Amino acid sequence: MSLYSNTDAPASKPKLPEERQVRKTVQLTTANTTNVGASSITLSYNDGAQSNVANVGVAVGQFVYFAAGLAGNGVPNFFSSNNTVSAISGNTVTLASVTFNTTGPGTVIEFDTTINRKKAPANTYFQDTVLITASRTANANNTLANTGNLNAGWNRVVRKVNSDGTVRLLKETLVCLANARATLLSSANTSFGNIARGL
Repeated sequence: MSLYSNTDAPASKPKLPEERQVRKTVQLTTANTTNVGASSITLSYNDGAQSNVANVGVAVGQFVYFAAGLAGNGVPNFFSSNNTVSAISGNTVTLASVTFNTTGPGTVIEFDTTINRKKAPANTYFQDTVLITASRTANANNTLANTGNLNAGWNRVVRKVNSDGTVRLLKETLVCLANARATLLSSANTSFGNIARGL
């Protein structure tokens, strides 16, 4: 079974292939100290000419992950992070969000690219995988995600619109948990995207 946790943090979701959002492009190390609140980092790399990190695969829009929890709340090579590359100039990369800790030289930085799929299951599958607890089942909201009749643990709940316009919620238990812990115990809106738009 894929790795997962018993909390509803985004990175705790089961790491099923259908949920994978990004793939690793390149890992590089910082060339010097980057102070907290910085919006750019200087990297050490070897492309032969040492002229531009774009030569080794870094591109604007890629997701950025820092070692030691410095930034990027996603999962490298799996879930998208909360920071991206906004500009490149030589061996310096400008970030969309500032760093929230000081990094020393030699810190590993990973750059990931979005996985492009024909039907993009990751765009909905990740949102549809929700953590169900006893309290969330008891407080189910029928208009968004009626979580009744589901096992405690990680479930996939998909909103399907039939040809006649009626709506069904398709439910599937992915991982049963004896001690699932949710941050909003009374919330039945357990999905990032309030259950996907349909199948």
